[in-house]
Amino acid sequence: MPSHRPTDAALAHIALDANVRHVPAWLYVQNQGDGLVSFVGASRVPAGSELHPLRYGSSRTHQLVVGELIVRPHYAIGTDVLRGQGLGGLATQSPDLGRLVGRGEVLLDPYGLCPVGR
Repeated sequence: MPSHRPTDAALAHIALDANVRHVPAWLYVQNQGDGLVSFVGASRVPAGSELHPLRYGSSRTHQLVVGELIVRPHYAIGTDVLRGQGLGGLATQSPDLGRLVGRGEVLLDPYGLCPVGR
């Protein structure tokens, strides 16, 4: 199985790239088959911030950002409770962790930050 961990060279490049953003975030990932997944999520910075860093200084309503997504998961939950909701439904609700774990499981919690039990 190929490694999806960044190389030391890639990490050095990320650290030196002024356009890289590290923000708190959550996302749902949905299997689309044939090696493809789609995802929808959100990121919030403290109230009063001028612009969210992922807007790259734009005051326009939408920004299309093409590149790489860097994820450092605090925890991950696998579940089937959301089946049939589609990405639009996922995008308009905040995660209900108790419900997700109730019909799923904690996949990883490397830092002990998941607020619900296994």
